[in-house]
Amino acid sequence: MTHDSQPDKNLCATTEGSLVIHAKKVLDHVLDHVFDAVIMASTDGRITSFNRAATRIFGYTHAEVMGQNVTLLMPEPHCTHHDQHIRHFLHWGENIPSSRSRELVGKRKNGEVFPITLVLTSVEQNPGDWVFIAIVRDLTQDDATLRNLRSTAYSDPLTGLPNRLLLMDRLSQAIRSLNRESPGIALLFVDLDHFKPINDNFGHHVGDLVLRETSARLQSCVRESDTIARLGGDEFIVLLMGVENPLSALGIGEKIRETLNAPFRLESISPLTLSASIGVTFCQTHAIDAESLIRQADFAMYRAKAQGRNTVVSYTTAQDLR
Repeated sequence: MTHDSQPDKNLCATTEGSLVIHAKKVLDHVLDHVFDAVIMASTDGRITSFNRAATRIFGYTHAEVMGQNVTLLMPEPHCTHHDQHIRHFLHWGENIPSSRSRELVGKRKNGEVFPITLVLTSVEQNPGDWVFIAIVRDLTQDDATLRNLRSTAYSDPLTGLPNRLLLMDRLSQAIRSLNRESPGIALLFVDLDHFKPINDNFGHHVGDLVLRETSARLQSCVRESDTIARLGGDEFIVLLMGVENPLSALGIGEKIRETLNAPFRLESISPLTLSASIGVTFCQTHAIDAESLIRQADFAMYRAKAQGRNTVVSYTTAQDLR
């Protein structure tokens, strides 16, 4: 008995075709969800594939680049060099593209030239018919990501001020730099008086506006060389550099206190009147660590609270005995 094998052959062909279509869909999905640009070009340099990351990085839509020469994405003299490399590769087998990463430059649709890393490889589909695959990473995006990470790690998200981590680094450096000939440093611990009722009565949104305005007022009282940090809540630290004596630090404390006494005019609510309790400590020696200096300023601030608030108190070792 004989059987007609033609239906089986047709079924195999149909199955193979379905698998190819499915594989292409999977590949397209993967390429459209990777971070780097993946660009494919034919033997004559015409773009045959351009993923979503490539659209984001170079600014061209998929339709705008398909069939265009890949040199559209390159500034001079890289365009000319690219054509030469491809000719040498096709005719002489020289300078075959490798998978080694290289730092080059690309050109966006708006003409901007920007740094990239390029990994270039090739696949021969049929004799003499090559597909060139370029994987491109925008280095400016890496820089922006790094800057954002650093900003998040070292700054307060509400006010943009340095956070405790950055304060500790700067304070430690400032202490190490002290010697007998140099001026001293001063630390002011600023705590707003009766801040909690603002959140309770007007909401956290208004409370956030007060904290931002407090940040701006503190910055107006010091020099660029000084540091203002937010520890959290309504607590701020002011690090003053190049302070000649404790009286100078107390003078800045009084200036801050008076500045914060001015009414806060926010949105549609009536002006708010606030005050601050400020503790001040002065240092001229590196024989102390940053945490101890903050504790001294914090102790003096609580003395200011105990004395009725809205005042500036300087730390003395005698206070530790009380």
